[in-house]
Amino acid sequence: MHFYGQKPPIADHYRRFPVPISRIRPLGPEQAAGAYTTLKDPANIEAFGERDKAYPSAVCYYRAPFLKEMAGTVADHIRPLLSFDIIETYWYARLYGTGDKLDIHVDRGACFVSVSVCFGYDFNELFPPGSAWALAALGEDEAGNAREMAFAPQPGEGMLYPGCAAPHWREVFLGDLCGQAFFHYVPADAAVFGEFYGDQGIRAAR
Repeated sequence: MHFYGQKPPIADHYRRFPVPISRIRPLGPEQAAGAYTTLKDPANIEAFGERDKAYPSAVCYYRAPFLKEMAGTVADHIRPLLSFDIIETYWYARLYGTGDKLDIHVDRGACFVSVSVCFGYDFNELFPPGSAWALAALGEDEAGNAREMAFAPQPGEGMLYPGCAAPHWREVFLGDLCGQAFFHYVPADAAVFGEFYGDQGIRAAR
């Protein structure tokens, strides 16, 4: 994770490969609910789940096989919003718990085209049914001035954003659980982005 102010050099290529900040709905309610149930399945937590010291209440899934097909579905959904084709790098799901938050940051090169998708919530008195956990990103208006954009996704909804250039964050989560996933892609230009195809470097180091 690269924190705000440390944009990776690959971010210079957004002029050639622009990525909008946009609210999207790549999944239907049943697809989202099914993915949320899968994330909470104790057998999957045992087999594929990991802990991340940055998110002490969270269970994390790096490239979990049960989300591979969904990575293709999301890619097909966002292609019409882009002026170039894309190649998947990796997907990363999390089950967040009460008190978790996402500090403001920009991401590494494999996240050039990023999508965050909400799968579902477990509610409580502080986070009643119908609530949503907002995801915010810092973009630019037509004049080039910084502009904060925030979306409060319901299950199946998400946000498309330039992960290496747009600082993004979430405030403290008040619900019991939130299931969501990041899906990451790069332009289909092997000369520039080939090192990120399939997230090869990170996978080899794991």
